[in-house]
Amino acid sequence: MAIKDMVYKNIKDNFILYFLLVLALMIGISAGAITINVLNEEQSRSLISFLDSFFKVLSQEKIDSFTLLKYSIANNFQTIILIWILGITVIGLPIVIFVVVLRGFIVGFTVGFLINELGFKGFAFSMCTILPQNIFVIPGLIALAVLSINFSLKIVTSRTKRGIKFSFLSELTSYSISTVILSLLIIIGSLVEAYITPVFMKLLLGYVI
Repeated sequence: MAIKDMVYKNIKDNFILYFLLVLALMIGISAGAITINVLNEEQSRSLISFLDSFFKVLSQEKIDSFTLLKYSIANNFQTIILIWILGITVIGLPIVIFVVVLRGFIVGFTVGFLINELGFKGFAFSMCTILPQNIFVIPGLIALAVLSINFSLKIVTSRTKRGIKFSFLSELTSYSISTVILSLLIIIGSLVEAYITPVFMKLLLGYVI
């Protein structure tokens, strides 16, 4: 079966879960963007000062892509492990959804702040510096969340319905291998964040400041 067919079948079989998680992501993004409007003056000044400092450092110093890659992979790896563990704990289902909401909130807040402070320039900067890596990271994150929830549901079903064959070790192995495979998508996002996004940042720096 081709990868395209496998992806299509997976989405079709888990359409409701994908829909709910995409909805959770949208809620997070909306909440993050709205939060910009409720910041007090002191908080806004602190963020503006941080943004100015970031642009100054970006213009004066060379970005160490390898260090950025290590940081990005470590950060994403923590999220991957958390989602994997939550799938095993069964009671982690709401936390998995919260992780997706939180990622959406961070993206929404960042983009909202840049647009609020820089207008269209902020929008252009966001699209070129935040979107590229998230094209890979967010789908990978949602797919991992679906995988985690499905594993939890299998455990619950095996305990509540008799006659269902469930080999925990076999299912755990399959779950873990699938997690590793999907993690590669997020690692691609980390590579984009470390080696491609900085190029866009440098190119747009003169435009936004």
